[in-house]
Amino acid sequence: MQTYKTFFVAGVGIVFLAGCALFGSHKPVTLRIHEQASAALPESHVMTVSIPRADLKIPVNPYYVLDESDVESAAVRQTPGGSAIMLHFDIHGAIKFDELTTRARGEYIVTVLNDRPVAAWLVDQRVTNGEFLVEGDFSDEEAKKAVEALNRMSKKWR
Repeated sequence: MQTYKTFFVAGVGIVFLAGCALFGSHKPVTLRIHEQASAALPESHVMTVSIPRADLKIPVNPYYVLDESDVESAAVRQTPGGSAIMLHFDIHGAIKFDELTTRARGEYIVTVLNDRPVAAWLVDQRVTNGEFLVEGDFSDEEAKKAVEALNRMSKKWR
């Protein structure tokens, strides 16, 4: 009887450890895409963000237009400036991004990753294919972890 208890406890321990390894907590990622704020807005309705790599300070609307729930998939892409994140939006996100790039032509779109502004893009064209390449102030490892987390969250939601 004692042998069975030992095997039972050992088996439960192994299952517990395997479960923790397979379903362990993964750090979630937050992705927010903000548009440049109108000059007509009062300062209390504007959030100023600094983009380190571009040495820019941009006043943005504090309410984001797109977030991680709009991402269908993400991938790391190598660019001359280092790693970049290719975002592929779901149909809802693609429509919102199309509308945003139509409305914000000549203004900045700011990407905030994990509460840190990482990229700003001066909108020069309408984007209708639902894809957005974020070339920003993040390391190769940060880009890889963000892509893994975005894809993991996307699978949960779909």
